[in-house]
Amino acid sequence: MFLERIEIAGFRGINRLSLMLDDNTVLLGENAWGKSSLLDAMTLLLSPEQKLYRFESRDFHFPPGDEAAKERHLQIIFTFCEKDIGHAHLPRYRHLSPLWSKGDDSLGRIHYCCEGELADDGTVCTWRRFLGEHGNELHLHHIDQLVLALIRIHPVLRLRDARFIRRLRPSSLNDNLPVDNQALAHQLDQLTRELVRNPQKLTNAELRQGLTAMQQLLEHYFAEQGSQVPGPRRHRQPPEQQAWRSLDSINRMIAEPNSRSMRLILLGMFSTLLQAKGNLRLDPHARPLLLVEDPETRLHPIMLSVAWNLLNQMPLQRITTTNSSQLVSLVPVEHICRLVRESSRVATYRLGTPGLSLEDGRRIAFHIRFNRPSSLFARCWLLVEGETEVWLLNELARQCGYHFEAEGVRVIEFAQCGLKPLLKFARLMGIEWHALVDGDEAGKKYANAVRSMLVNHDDNERDRLTALPALDMEHFMYKAGFSSVYHRVASVPLKVQMPVRKVILKAVHHSSKPDLAIEVATQAGQWGIDSVPPLLKKMFSRVIWLARGRAD
Repeated sequence: MFLERIEIAGFRGINRLSLMLDDNTVLLGENAWGKSSLLDAMTLLLSPEQKLYRFESRDFHFPPGDEAAKERHLQIIFTFCEKDIGHAHLPRYRHLSPLWSKGDDSLGRIHYCCEGELADDGTVCTWRRFLGEHGNELHLHHIDQLVLALIRIHPVLRLRDARFIRRLRPSSLNDNLPVDNQALAHQLDQLTRELVRNPQKLTNAELRQGLTAMQQLLEHYFAEQGSQVPGPRRHRQPPEQQAWRSLDSINRMIAEPNSRSMRLILLGMFSTLLQAKGNLRLDPHARPLLLVEDPETRLHPIMLSVAWNLLNQMPLQRITTTNSSQLVSLVPVEHICRLVRESSRVATYRLGTPGLSLEDGRRIAFHIRFNRPSSLFARCWLLVEGETEVWLLNELARQCGYHFEAEGVRVIEFAQCGLKPLLKFARLMGIEWHALVDGDEAGKKYANAVRSMLVNHDDNERDRLTALPALDMEHFMYKAGFSSVYHRVASVPLKVQMPVRKVILKAVHHSSKPDLAIEVATQAGQWGIDSVPPLLKKMFSRVIWLARGRAD
């Protein structure tokens, strides 16, 4: 069973949100766009606490700066789904049998709804219920006990940087564990304190002791309770086999020579997991969902890739938030989900089904994920044909008072990847876009590709396309008043009668297209904003308008 969907209405920083999940979901979103509120909702309602959470006045959504407009009702719905048909009948789910309902795909699902009501006198009422497939309430007794049973099987553990969590108390490491495991937990507690203070002071012997304790506790928490390392003939169910394979992978990784940094990272990760678990004992059949907040904190990019690889070995569902382009480059784009705040909701965008074709997926993986991962954080893409436009437009926009970096605009050349895959990907991921094309035959084909994307969408061509009234950017800027720059670089006096094409070719031969673009931008800076072609000024204004959410 895994958490398939979360729906939130009126909770803290979220007015409305609907989010589909898979085994590994990486969330991208700007500050105040709902990431923390989403994790808070999951933490408060699904953490393995002894008492169920009751909403407070501060949990109700209100528009920023207008607390008087606070919502009076909030609702959060969690949908759990079996991974394969028939899993709902496994012994570990026997306490949940009244909660299952069948969907059109024949998979069993559990819909858990928690609601809150804020009265005029400030008191808050909280109630819980389970829903059927079509949203009808299931009439059940002992709702709270059923909720606790659900959480025991699928608890949420929130992993945070150790600097922002109180240091472990000995009692927080499961005093109700078996005696041997209590000793291991207390030993790991002491090493964790040293790890937080100064990891470099840990000796190799202490580190080996900590890893031994961690490995034995991993066996306790993520395999069958009381199990020892199985022999080759022992029969196990597939989930347990997967857990043991993952544990074996971890063991092999930390056994490699010169892996001290890897061992420190893994020890820190596991100690953080223990802190998230607190003083509660996990059910032997529990499959925790890990909320991993900004794992790039305090890690060099090389160590971040190591930590992420280690985290991937844990056979648990994960939701990760990050602001790191380095981490994004390690994640298949199918697992990336962008949160975008709109006027009436927090929208979620991901590739979904059917997604991209194999060829388009390969192109996007190379062009965006590997080479330009930071572009996934952008609000708007300005798609251009080549490197010339990247150099020229960034500088001309700055001279016009538009700072693309601050506005979330990224200028991306598309010739190597192809325009259509980028347009489709940007639309699926909720990234605004505008394309600048040349006036030659290739540019006309690109313009038609843009127009074909507008047929089934409520878009105006002027918002999405700028076509140069010239063969290319060099011819356009030459005719727009910068002919002297091209003649100077080409060493051809302005008085000499020579076709424009030949002047540009000579200038490119003496320099290069990108260097020419820089020369033109430098000259524009000296001449002032009035020298920037009106067509480009209009395009800059349109792109900024898109990046700002089409706000007037």
